Amino acid sequence: MPDGFVIAPRANSPSQPEPEEAPPKIRFFRDLAAIVLVAAGYILAGKLGLRLAFANQSATAVWPPTGIALAAFLLIGYRAWPGILLAAFLTNITTAGGVATAASIAVGNTLEGMLGAYLVNHFAGGLRSFERTRDVLKFVFLGAILSTLVSATCGVISLIFGGLARWSDSGTIWLTWWLGDATGDLIVAPLLILWATSKIISYNRKHVLEAGALALLLLFMGEIVFGGLFPSSFNHYPLEFLCIPCLIWAALRFGQREAATVTFLLSAIAIRGTLLGFGPFVGKTQNESLLLLQAFMGVTAVMTMTIATIVSERRRAEVDREELILGLQEALSRIKTLRGLLPICAVCKNIRDNQGYWNDIENYIRAHSHADFTHGICPACAKRLYPEEWKNAS
Repeated sequence: MPDGFVIAPRANSPSQPEPEEAPPKIRFFRDLAAIVLVAAGYILAGKLGLRLAFANQSATAVWPPTGIALAAFLLIGYRAWPGILLAAFLTNITTAGGVATAASIAVGNTLEGMLGAYLVNHFAGGLRSFERTRDVLKFVFLGAILSTLVSATCGVISLIFGGLARWSDSGTIWLTWWLGDATGDLIVAPLLILWATSKIISYNRKHVLEAGALALLLLFMGEIVFGGLFPSSFNHYPLEFLCIPCLIWAALRFGQREAATVTFLLSAIAIRGTLLGFGPFVGKTQNESLLLLQAFMGVTAVMTMTIATIVSERRRAEVDREELILGLQEALSRIKTLRGLLPICAVCKNIRDNQGYWNDIENYIRAHSHADFTHGICPACAKRLYPEEWKNAS
């Protein structure tokens, strides 16, 4: 384990005392403030994402609100649905279409988040889904791939029946919608969940410098691949693999939270460069370019989070092993054992200690072990010492 890291105990560990529950009134205002904050973030992220809607005014390959909604349902609970529903409705009603279309899209977005949270809570460990590799893979399939089918399908049907899309374009719109939602869950949701639930980790100066070096390398590689740093003849070369070492570095040397942050930053750099016409994913249209980019970012996000989770599991196993070894050593230090040859008198059965003194056998054993004695008479001695009583008893 690298020096400078402090591994926090798992959430809801039995050794950790449960926090005191706040009064209902305080909980209500706290949840209300959280829901309002989530709704504001949803609207802001939605407006930014819809600026990149090239296949349809309401369908974009970059849709962070899906990750915000899933994180909100996991962190706050299902009671966050009014904020998500209202935010989704306001985002769509101010973009295109009528009230009915915006409402049906908002319902699909809300159901998508609730379904994703339900599946993650029941099958992937909920907020603890990033503690084990198998739960991470369940989160990917259930929370990002499966649940997002709801919003994409509901959204496309709403656009078609609302007269905002044609059946001939439904395939492209559906793929754009689904991929945008899936990558939002893969990139944004882990970032928010890990930052909200992870314990504070202290770093020493060495690791602060290492984090700075990683950030500089990420920016440099981002400029090489997606920033047009090379001459124009190199702009469309398949150089995306140059970014992978930064992701692996973050996953191996830092925590899952930092790995998710690096993935998010790389995604932002890549989207900006691709829209400017730089990078290996520039296609014939901007929507095609974003689809290719989001597919790449989704795969790299899964890879990075899986590696980071494996490393986290190994670190926890090392900590558990060290604690177990220390506990066994402490237990062994308290155990007194008798070993070797004990000088014992053949007549009185006294034992000679290391100082040459003769001790009663009972006192000697008490002093050199945790054993004690209870006294009684064996049948042979009872017959020899008390023959009359023995005869009457038998």
